[in-house]
Amino acid sequence: MKKNTQLQSVLTYDLQNEVATFIAAYQRGMQAWEEAGKIAVRIIDHDPHATEDICAACPAMTPSIVHIFERIGRGLLLPSLAMDSTPGARGLRDLPISMQRRYETEPVPLLINTDNGTDVLLVDVKNLTRDQSRQIFAKGRIRSEGEQRAWMVEQESKVRAVAHTPQAWTIKGGRVIFNKGATLSAGELATIITQITK
Repeated sequence: MKKNTQLQSVLTYDLQNEVATFIAAYQRGMQAWEEAGKIAVRIIDHDPHATEDICAACPAMTPSIVHIFERIGRGLLLPSLAMDSTPGARGLRDLPISMQRRYETEPVPLLINTDNGTDVLLVDVKNLTRDQSRQIFAKGRIRSEGEQRAWMVEQESKVRAVAHTPQAWTIKGGRVIFNKGATLSAGELATIITQITK
């Protein structure tokens, strides 16, 4: 009985045709990406292993691209953000679809340090730097002003900790003096040699 159902399913569903339709939609550009996403969902819902078939039929397609189209088709990702590699777009992609729609056009609040304390700038997501994007976006949400302030303090303390880490050696009078229990990497040894031979 089970074999009969599988045979009937194979006869009524033409995977090769669906894959070809999906690739054609993908190649028509962003206007058709929503359609391509819906087709990808149909294919994957029918056969969870079909990603390999899609990639085999279109060598330019990778599994991660197929999964992006699946997210578009399931209404989890805006087509306009799908292939945008700017830091802000990457952060926006992890938000719920309602927030993606909102902040695709609406600026996001960015807390900045000023001479008089802090201020909030409203910044277009497309203009965020990598560090600003990391400051604004947390997993699945936008950080509040308080959370951004805490994030900034944490980053500053990490920078201070690195700046105050004592060096494992000092050079005095052309000689290397090691701190107690110091260990060296090959890079540090090369740095010492460079400094001594100056």
